[in-house]
Parts: sequence; structure tokens; C-alpha cells
Amino acid sequence: MFRGVMAELAPDSAAPLPNTPLDRLCRWLALLGGLLLAAAALVTVVSVLGRYFFTSAIAGDLEIVTLLTAMAVSLFLPYCQLRKGNVIVDVFTEHLSGRSRALLDAFGSLGIAVVAAVIAWRMTLGGFDFRTYGDETMVLRIPTWWPFLVVVPCFVLLCLCGLVSLRRDLAGRRGP
Repeated sequence: MFRGVMAELAPDSAAPLPNTPLDRLCRWLALLGGLLLAAAALVTVVSVLGRYFFTSAIAGDLEIVTLLTAMAVSLFLPYCQLRKGNVIVDVFTEHLSGRSRALLDAFGSLGIAVVAAVIAWRMTLGGFDFRTYGDETMVLRIPTWWPFLVVVPCFVLLCLCGLVSLRRDLAGRRGP
């Protein structure tokens, strides 16, 4: 079964993305997410080395890593959706026809779009609440609503990517 999954994933993951503005934007945001994750890793390494060699860590290192990681993950999600990079467990669907699987993929893409829209909506309200009440991190006093400026648009974009994936899935269903 695992080989079947890998054989199915290999052609899709190797296929180039269409070169639409949306695809290019998602690629650039994923690269930015990678840079943020690398920065989070660098902060962690410097902080651990500082503790080990100099008995002093970076003040607020956990806060910095948490905020950078939250933003990085949200930046990766739209690209992952367009590349069909989500984990698919095909135990129940491996014996279905290609059309049936494409229909299930379309249903999953619609689900991603709906869930991303709800998360974007609720996080927007949460971000406004954090700003209104002046919520800050404990050590560095970083306003906690700042990452929402990155995360919320990424979930809106994820919703859009889910709808684009839905269209692509349905177009693939009409194929041979």
C-alpha cells in the first residue's frame, strides 16, 4: 500500500505548478516562510549556545520562536494546498476509479476552502480583540496581534487556493 501511495504522489509532486500569478505568489510566500523558520532555528541555536557557554540566553527566545513559527506555518499552507502536498491516507480509496478519487479530492479541496475561510474570519476577530485589549508577550512585550497581519491573509489565500484546487480537481475528473 505504501508503494502505491508513493507511486501516486511521485508524478504529481514532480509536476511543475502552473505559472499563474497565484502560483507564483504561493511559491514566494513559502520561501518567506522558510526564511522565517530558519530565523527561528537560528534564534534557538544562539539561545542554547548562549546558555551553554555564557549562562545567558536570548531574552524572550521562546516568544520569538513561537511568533516566527506561527507565521511560517501559515505562509506554507497555500503552497502546500496548490501542490497537493497534504497527507492522503488512501486505505479506503485505493480501489476506487480515478474519477471517484478526483471527486473525493474535490470534496477535500472544498473542505479546505471552507475551513480556511472560517479560521480567517475567527482569527480576524481574535486579532482585533488582541489589539483592543493591548495583549503582549510576557518578556519582550511584543503585541500579539502583529502576527495576525501575516496569518489572516495567508488563511484567506489558503481559502482561495482551496477553491482553485477544487476547480483543478473537477477539471481532472473530466479527463480520461
